[in-house]
Amino acid sequence: MNEQSGAVWVGADPGGLHNFGLAMLSISREVVLKICVSCADEAMELITSQPLGVGVDAPLWWSSGRSAGRKADQWIRDTYHIPSGTVQEPNSLRGAALVQGMMFVSRLREKFPGVPITEAHPKAVAHALGGWDGAAIGKLGLVVAPGETEHERDAIMAAIAAREGLEGRWTQDLSVMRHKCEQDPKNHWLGPVSYFWPG
Repeated sequence: MNEQSGAVWVGADPGGLHNFGLAMLSISREVVLKICVSCADEAMELITSQPLGVGVDAPLWWSSGRSAGRKADQWIRDTYHIPSGTVQEPNSLRGAALVQGMMFVSRLREKFPGVPITEAHPKAVAHALGGWDGAAIGKLGLVVAPGETEHERDAIMAAIAAREGLEGRWTQDLSVMRHKCEQDPKNHWLGPVSYFWPG
């Protein structure tokens, strides 16, 4: 736990009671924390200094269009043939992911105004890279450990997304793909927010 005061990448899989995954990775790619808490405030208590970057598995900008559909989500579904149940329209998501995701980023901005933040979609990334047990995921340093919860695993992958994007290995930023009815995540109230994607 000493790494928390040093340089870490943070990942979050926002959810409800005992289902808010939080992970921290050291600069040497070690998982120094993986835990499930119950809300954004409990997650924030564990982040004691500004992270190198944060990945969040929740929609971090919204659309005023039908089903709150976003161009980035449609692109992921179409490009990788991912069913809509895996990459959902925001209007069909559970409230905990939406509310706690936005509140987590809001609290991060209050405590660390300049921290780099990216949206992440761990399950979609895993699908796009050949599955959780595939070689591409292994090269990223993610090994699914026995007994690890889905929320912890997704939080680790969200931290990896922040690391890979901010260190320049994932060069696509899906946040620039937007319909006119979508917020601009670079300039809205939680911004700037990216959406780094492999490629």
